[in-house]
Amino acid sequence: MTCTITKWSPSEEGSFMLAHIPNDTVLLKLINLKTNTFNLDTIDFVKTSGIGVEIERSSVKKVVMPVSNIITRLKLARTYLSDIVFDEGNERLGFLIISDSRLKSVPSTVAHLAALESVEMSKSSIEMVNLNLFGKLAHLRHINLCDNRILSLHLSNAAGADFAQLSDLFLSGNLLTVINLSGFNGMPSLETLDLQNNRIRRVQGTLESNTLKTLDLSWNRIDVLYCCEWNLPSMVRFTLSRNELSRLPTCLSLAMPNVTYLLLDSNALTDGDSWYSILTLEGLQQLDISHNRLTRAVFDTLSRSLYILNLQNNNIKVLSVPVAGKGLKINASLNSIDTFDIKSLSPNVSSLEMFCNPIDCSFDRERMPIGQEPVCSNAQIRSCDTS
Repeated sequence: MTCTITKWSPSEEGSFMLAHIPNDTVLLKLINLKTNTFNLDTIDFVKTSGIGVEIERSSVKKVVMPVSNIITRLKLARTYLSDIVFDEGNERLGFLIISDSRLKSVPSTVAHLAALESVEMSKSSIEMVNLNLFGKLAHLRHINLCDNRILSLHLSNAAGADFAQLSDLFLSGNLLTVINLSGFNGMPSLETLDLQNNRIRRVQGTLESNTLKTLDLSWNRIDVLYCCEWNLPSMVRFTLSRNELSRLPTCLSLAMPNVTYLLLDSNALTDGDSWYSILTLEGLQQLDISHNRLTRAVFDTLSRSLYILNLQNNNIKVLSVPVAGKGLKINASLNSIDTFDIKSLSPNVSSLEMFCNPIDCSFDRERMPIGQEPVCSNAQIRSCDTS
């Protein structure tokens, strides 16, 4: 049951209406709450079991949450909130969401929320974050600090028991220009680290984690990345799309030998890089190197596990893939391939896209009659302008 109260002015109307909230209410919504400061103790008597509270579209500037509160979930969205205080000893609140607020920093009293499992503070004016405030919260699994104005992070080396359960840390859509990855090594359960859509130019420190599965550094300004001292044996998905890389990250295949999805599209990578170590990664299933500056795609051997190879939007003139695992799909559209020997392609390739090349040998074996072989045609570069 959800109970919604609109345009309530506690100073003028008191709390009489709260006494009439049904006992089976699990969510109390306060929309257009008319007060500058709101103490959540006001609704403490509503029921004895847990309840969720949402304050939306309100001019409230300060919220105070006492220890005795029965609130297990708290959401504040589209408010003028600039200050929130959690009294020490709070052992009920498990989920906290603050979005579209005027907060400029993470409130220090968030460290008092001993039962907190998930926290989101997004779309606000937060500029600096001290991540150590979350370190002692033993039940915390998810932190979302996306779409703020974060310029810097403070994260000292964690103690053995810090961030015990933290699995997901989202920091996308901020203003970070430098990131030191060493601080994240002290998070023993971290599986996802999302740093996409910042302004990162420099990546410092080593990254060592037995649990990290997803690292997203896309939509930044990284031109060089050194991974030789990294150790990420559980890494599954590594994304570096839309950066300024002119060369492959050093030691990438050694740093994450078991990576499955590797996305390097929309950079400035060239033929001069040593691609062999990447192309032969034993567990690699998807490799995206589209929208780069390759002129050749002559790959004598590929990982047998590779299922998708995206080469589109380069300046490739020569394509040859004689060895591949069964079922490989290749997209080489929007290149400059003008001659192509179909015999240079492994019979294990299940589909090839060559649209918008001077020659088009596209095929999909699943849609071809049994026994039919692919044929090539001279394409007249029809409607291929992608500008």
